[in-house]
Amino acid sequence: MSQNFDELVRHSIAVTLENMAFMEVLPQSEETETDAEDNMSARLLILDPLQAEMVLTLPVRLLTNIIDVVHAFPEDDVVEQIRSDMLGELLNTVAGRLLNDFLPGNQAYRLGLPEVTLEQPTVCEGPSRTWEYDVEGEPLALTIVGTGFFPEDGEPA
Repeated sequence: MSQNFDELVRHSIAVTLENMAFMEVLPQSEETETDAEDNMSARLLILDPLQAEMVLTLPVRLLTNIIDVVHAFPEDDVVEQIRSDMLGELLNTVAGRLLNDFLPGNQAYRLGLPEVTLEQPTVCEGPSRTWEYDVEGEPLALTIVGTGFFPEDGEPA
């Protein structure tokens, strides 16, 4: 796997969380057990100029902490209402940063709409890779699937 692409992924997530919520993103140092019922995921299709899919998964606790920082500690009922929107926005921002760094020049791209779920989403077939990070002591995972990023040899294009 290309270290340069790994760094692009890490940078996309780190800059997004540092700018939005002032949170540091570290490599996950050890396996963290989390209950799948405590996680939320967002799935996003990349439509042009390459085809791929991204899935961002994180614990609801971490998402709530991000909302608390971004929205200056809103009421609990407001947090419930904006969880899906915040998770979709996080994934959109990560995807946009990664594509801006990955694609040559100022090449335009087109994204689908994020789909948020409490279950682990079903992802497309194809070569894939998952990156895991530690954010404020909580795990965060980004999975990318598709030949748009990973041609037949499995290495980033």
